[in-house]
Amino acid sequence: MSDDKQRAARAWFEDYALELQAGNRSAIIDRYHPDGAWMVRNGVPKLLSFAELDARYRQPAWQPPIRFEWKDLVLEPAGDGGLLAVGQLLWQVKGASAAELYSYTGLLLLVDGHWRIRLEDENFAESVAI
Repeated sequence: MSDDKQRAARAWFEDYALELQAGNRSAIIDRYHPDGAWMVRNGVPKLLSFAELDARYRQPAWQPPIRFEWKDLVLEPAGDGGLLAVGQLLWQVKGASAAELYSYTGLLLLVDGHWRIRLEDENFAESVAI
């Protein structure tokens, strides 16, 4: 991947992190593929439509993290128009005494020149004292 594409991909993930922390629900939802996305949580895969993703992030039960950080994120091209992201994320919710560390794997596809999430696999790794 060229340096310019690598910088653009990293900026995409940095912006995603800021939107998550800000609780910008509309911007978060717009990061997903219009056909929906595979969500794998602790080994359980589920294909969610775009409408289901929209509903998930708009419900009051979803709260933005007070702390979010990508860790050791590796980005590689995946064929023409694909981007593979592998690493970890640190997530802490309001009122929690510790942040939670998750492994992260994402597959993004280009849609009209914009990266859109088609797969997110997040698995709990450990609680991290703050």
